[in-house]
Amino acid sequence: METVEKKGLLDDIAEIITLSKKFKLTQEFFENASPFLTKVTKLFKITETQAALFSLILEHSDEAAVSVSAIAKIMDCGKIEMLKYMDDFDLLEKQNLIKANNERYQFYGGSAKLPGYFVPTMVIKTLRTGRLYRNIEYRGLSPAAFLDTARQLLESRREYEINDSGFLAEIKSLFLTNRKSTFMQGLKAHKLGIRQSVELLAFCCKWIDAPTESISIREMRSLLSPKELRNFEQSLKTNNHKLAKEGIIIYNIDCGLADTETWTLSEKAKDTFFADINFKEKKQKNGNNIIKADSIQERTMFYPASVSSRITELTSLLCKDNFSNIKARLADKKMTTTFAILFQGPPGTGKTETAYQIARNTGRNLCLVDISETKSQWFGESEKRIKAIFDRYKSLIKNNDLTPILFFNEADAVLGKRREIGDTYKGTAQTENNIQNIILQEMENLDGGILIATTNMATNLDKAFERRFLYKIEFEKPDINARTAIWQNRITDLTTEDAEALSRGYDFSGGQIENIARKQVINSMLYGNTFTFNDLAVLCEDEVIDKGARRIGFCNEA
Repeated sequence: METVEKKGLLDDIAEIITLSKKFKLTQEFFENASPFLTKVTKLFKITETQAALFSLILEHSDEAAVSVSAIAKIMDCGKIEMLKYMDDFDLLEKQNLIKANNERYQFYGGSAKLPGYFVPTMVIKTLRTGRLYRNIEYRGLSPAAFLDTARQLLESRREYEINDSGFLAEIKSLFLTNRKSTFMQGLKAHKLGIRQSVELLAFCCKWIDAPTESISIREMRSLLSPKELRNFEQSLKTNNHKLAKEGIIIYNIDCGLADTETWTLSEKAKDTFFADINFKEKKQKNGNNIIKADSIQERTMFYPASVSSRITELTSLLCKDNFSNIKARLADKKMTTTFAILFQGPPGTGKTETAYQIARNTGRNLCLVDISETKSQWFGESEKRIKAIFDRYKSLIKNNDLTPILFFNEADAVLGKRREIGDTYKGTAQTENNIQNIILQEMENLDGGILIATTNMATNLDKAFERRFLYKIEFEKPDINARTAIWQNRITDLTTEDAEALSRGYDFSGGQIENIARKQVINSMLYGNTFTFNDLAVLCEDEVIDKGARRIGFCNEA
């Protein structure tokens, strides 16, 4: 299908409307309007008559669907004369360029007659944005497609791509054409009205995409208007909303207590409205920041001897059989079965890559925590996001045969020393302290979980976290033997003698050696495949930022 020339097409439709007002739907109209009708016919593959009717419906169905009678009146012709166009209306409807609102829909709280026709959201998007038109059929949608379509309609209304009347008409059309679905049968069983049905749809769309079982109503701000959001939240909290009264949406239960800030779908609601959707599988597929063990590339790691032995021991402990036996033994002795591990040391010493390799070697997926995503400008929201991370992780433990690893990389921002709270400007400090308190509590309750955190500044670690970490491994810069091995591993053509010389000359971390090896590859591509020892020496000099702090090596002796 052709790309839409947005401005030209809208101008053409405006000309069609102007000419229809002057000539009605006479032969003279079609003769004068033909150049403008042609562009619409080519885009949507319809006749000139259908293009004219489509333009009239688009013009006059702005606030509500326009009836055939209204179009007849606008065109100054009788109803009988308009009946000759009914086949054209039907064909436009079959192509989903217009939708009919002429069915009586019993909405469990009264009936509403939906007369006439309107132009659906997707077609309006085509005209407004220049996107290609896709024929979207509402009838016979799968449960997942039903929710996806509802989400698109909600988002379109929230972004003002469709007005309230058009949205309501499309939602009712969606309901009508899928009235035999499990969701619609649930609406009928609970006798929910249109407003309540829309709010439930919005909640379900957000809930199914959330990584945890609970969400705050404020998370629905992208689907509901501010006024709708306030009314929905207030009526839920006061238990005046039918969704709460019917037990469809309930408070989230945390450690036996109701969390009045977050909500979830009740088990009864899941069975009633979504018996044909596997929510656990859907939520796992929607989960972000899950790194599969089998997707991690194998890397050879080099450590000083003391660190190497501890990493080997830790990897062995986390292997499936050993870990299960250790957890059982600890549980027998009434001890916590949480494995919290801290990797501390300077940047570039392999802390992050070690966590990845442990995950790979033990077959455990990594649940990567993006610290930046936990920050929010909204009061109390950051704390909820941190809590949601642990809730999600606990859910992953239950739904996976092999316990995944919860990975806080560069965790200084959330594990640092707690701040003093003064009388003024205490908001940020209080939020950070609250986050740390949540993490401390969750680490206590993470029975059977595996948490790995990395930090570059162990001295900044809050004392309360020290005892929570069962294993604390300090990563040092590699010694000369480890550096030599890293040089030869990263640059395979390097002789042992040259590798040892570079190791003596520069006290680099593994990350710094990696940088030099990468630059060497780039230079080889730019200038040829040959490189000399002096070329590497120049790259080493470039890697050193503080020249005065460099170890005395061969470059200074030259």
